[in-house]
Amino acid sequence: MAEIVVEPFVSFVVERLGNLLIQEYRLLHGVRAQVEQMQNELSRMQCFLKAADARRGEGSELVRNCISEIRELSLDAEDVIATFVIKVALMRRGRIHHMLRRYFCIFSESRARHTVGLEIEYINKKITDLTRSLQTYDIQPTIALGESSRTETVQRLRRSYTHVVEEDSIGLDEDVKTVVDHLVNEMKNCRVVSIWGMGGLGKTTLAKMVYKHIDVRHHFDCFAWAYISQQCKTREVLEEILIQLTSAEREGREKVRRMMHAELVGELYQAQSRMKCLVILDDIWDVEAWNSLSPAFPHKKAGSKILLTTRISEVASFADERCLHKLRHLTEPESWELFQKKARLKSDVTEFILSPEMTVLGEKMVKHCGGLPLAIVVLGGLLATKRTLGEWEMVSRNVDYLMKGNCQGGVPVKIVLELSYNDLPYHLKACFLCLSDLPEDEDIRPIKLIQRWMAEGFVSLPVHARVGEVEDVTMLDVGMSYLDELSQRCMIQVGQLAKYSGGVKFYRLHDLVRDLCLLKAQEENFVKVVLMGKDSATATSSSSSSTKIRRLGVYCRANQTVGDSKRRGHDNPLGIDETCNLHHVRSCQFYSFRNELEDSDWQHVKSIFKGFKLLTFLDLEKTMFPGTEGKFPGTEGKKLPKAIGNLIHLRYLSIRGSDINGLPSSIGNLRFLETLDLRVLIIHFLTIPNVLWRLQELRHLYLPWAVAERPWPFKVKLRLDGLSNLETLKNFDTDTCDVRSFSTLTNLRKLGIVVNSQEDFAVILKSPSLSTSNRLLRYSSFLFSRSYQTREEQSILKQVLGYRHLHKLVFLTLTELPLPDAFPPNLIRLKLGTDGLKEDPMPTLEKLPNLRCLVLEGGEYKEMVCSAGGFPQLISLKLWFIDGVAEWRVERGAMPSLLDLTIGGCKGIPDGLRFVTTLRELGIWYASQELKDRLREGGEDFSKVQHVHSIIFED
Repeated sequence: MAEIVVEPFVSFVVERLGNLLIQEYRLLHGVRAQVEQMQNELSRMQCFLKAADARRGEGSELVRNCISEIRELSLDAEDVIATFVIKVALMRRGRIHHMLRRYFCIFSESRARHTVGLEIEYINKKITDLTRSLQTYDIQPTIALGESSRTETVQRLRRSYTHVVEEDSIGLDEDVKTVVDHLVNEMKNCRVVSIWGMGGLGKTTLAKMVYKHIDVRHHFDCFAWAYISQQCKTREVLEEILIQLTSAEREGREKVRRMMHAELVGELYQAQSRMKCLVILDDIWDVEAWNSLSPAFPHKKAGSKILLTTRISEVASFADERCLHKLRHLTEPESWELFQKKARLKSDVTEFILSPEMTVLGEKMVKHCGGLPLAIVVLGGLLATKRTLGEWEMVSRNVDYLMKGNCQGGVPVKIVLELSYNDLPYHLKACFLCLSDLPEDEDIRPIKLIQRWMAEGFVSLPVHARVGEVEDVTMLDVGMSYLDELSQRCMIQVGQLAKYSGGVKFYRLHDLVRDLCLLKAQEENFVKVVLMGKDSATATSSSSSSTKIRRLGVYCRANQTVGDSKRRGHDNPLGIDETCNLHHVRSCQFYSFRNELEDSDWQHVKSIFKGFKLLTFLDLEKTMFPGTEGKFPGTEGKKLPKAIGNLIHLRYLSIRGSDINGLPSSIGNLRFLETLDLRVLIIHFLTIPNVLWRLQELRHLYLPWAVAERPWPFKVKLRLDGLSNLETLKNFDTDTCDVRSFSTLTNLRKLGIVVNSQEDFAVILKSPSLSTSNRLLRYSSFLFSRSYQTREEQSILKQVLGYRHLHKLVFLTLTELPLPDAFPPNLIRLKLGTDGLKEDPMPTLEKLPNLRCLVLEGGEYKEMVCSAGGFPQLISLKLWFIDGVAEWRVERGAMPSLLDLTIGGCKGIPDGLRFVTTLRELGIWYASQELKDRLREGGEDFSKVQHVHSIIFED
């Protein structure tokens, strides 16, 4: 493959060794020359790898073995240095008597340096031998891919990522009409409608189009969408369906999750009997999955319907053989039209025009895709990065080569996916393989994924950004450009757009792309997936058990997930402790599936803190730990073990959504930590020792929503001073955090503050980070827990309202509304407690040009008027407890972009709501029976809301 570039991991190791030489200058004294020699040897090896990797397609077993050995050697090199650093650091931290410690350390460090010197010499010799092997095979060094190629991404770092649109679809219009008719035509009596066809045909795309169709939205009262996948987690699926159908808020969600299984099934059955519900079950793989879910759905004739997608014809027929819809392949004209869209040849934002020669090549390659939409989409994403005839000819030759190798039995999408993976730049290959431990249909949060890449060393700033030419470019910016490129190449799909910012809320992997990712991860020995079950921990082979394991994905409760590994060909689970070499693990990711770990499982978890000394990434998100009377075995409360302080190479730590309630003071030893996410379950308090100020490399800090107490024994507020590298700070509460820290936080890009006192607020506003001359801060949100009434308070408030970076603002109480021009120009989200207001706030608020979300709570004013042309960008409006408002009027032309409206406590619906034609969802809480009857079909007020897709009444 001519387009393949240098194998990624060696490049990353070379860079990390350079960083260690800088960061650990003192600790590496005595072996520095040997480390530099090893770094130089690996740098030279990159030159050979670029040529060797390009000849992988020729099938040489020698080349493949050499590349594999070099990868392992490069990672071994980093392990040797990192282990040496840990040993020396722990020696110097030891609690030996002061007079003896000096001599003990000198002797121990000397012995450690001798040992590491021998290990480095061995690795250097192996690298030299491998270089000779490649030369023997007549592979000559090519100039290694330098830093300059990656610096090109900086030109794109400031672009907007709001360009992502809904999935392109071609040739599905008639399919949509047919399926919609099955669902809304009561004469057909279709209780279950099935869309079936092979993977990549567009079943989910069609289901989404039907789900959003206006006739469907008008016909049904409520909707739910559930991803089923190969392992059907019945309980979890039923919970999510009931929560969606009832629009349950946080308390309602907890109630659903506490139900017994029989109660859950009964509640879901009754909900679908009371209302017309549409439930989409996406990607059912077997009849057993359908049988486990079907008791929760009404069997007799009812208004509720089920729409399912499946690859298995038996499943579709078993559910209801009267209403089957089989998807077809695209015709050649349809295939070419879809390809043009995905290759960005047919777009309003490009002027690129195909030459006749490129058109011939393109049509030939598209024909190879056999009318399979996913194959065409991925091919289009691949060629979207190519703009010369030579590049298209190269891709065409590779397609021809792969097709010949697969003859008539070849599956087009797998061939194109393989080609697209091989075409990825070296840094994107490693980033893509980080997705290989994801469970099926897992949401991929962009920021979290990028922070993992950062922890693993896969993201680095371009040279000229490091030396200050582009001082506001961050690692997150670079990582976002990587994600954008993976999306453009169609290796990942947009799962959902963020409602207010317009960016991507989360991505997803198509099943077939995930299969490719698992295959490549296995070939590269990239990750091992561990199934932590009720009785033991087992592992599936995304890597070979005979080699060192460097990344671990932990699926809690194997009995719920083992089916996935068996269907993927991982039918030989291996004992985690017996056969796997886990001392080299660098990354450990937990997937809890909302299951609580048992005591035996906790013993495995504790081994992470004691044995995984080289760990750089640890994610305990949503893990629920065991305990007797609220305590871990052998620990005090649900507190992280003290041993976590020995993981000195750790760069990412998250306990988000878990029930952990305390951190040890040893967390202050994690001096390389870059991301710390402490957003535990909102119902829990977290005790934090006052040591976070020592984490001077910290870049992203997410504090919990509530802190249990001021950390004993300090009896002072939490210090954050000295964190000059901090870019993200969320949930900074002036009641628990020392506001004087702000003077040192000079690198902030994203900030969220809860303000509880005027005095603390005045100190914060003096910070250089909040200065109007600071152009680094891009996003800030402020929550004010008290009203600002005096002249001095109003002056302080006026200053913060002038911030261009202020995007979200919350006032729990407000007695006087500022003028429209006093509000920040980029304000997107606003929440006001308006009980103290005496006049209608709408004339002021509707003039805010960029406001997209508005929440008002309370109100005693006589009337509330939304004027024509007001709220031009508003998407979501929530009005709570407005029964004190005598009259609410909406004029024609008001709120022209409104999608969602929630009203809690009202006497009636304004007549002008009929003019808000964009409205899709209307939620009405605490409505009287009289109001409900007036708004239902046939009622006197139905004409006001008949255009709304979905209307939900809640008590």
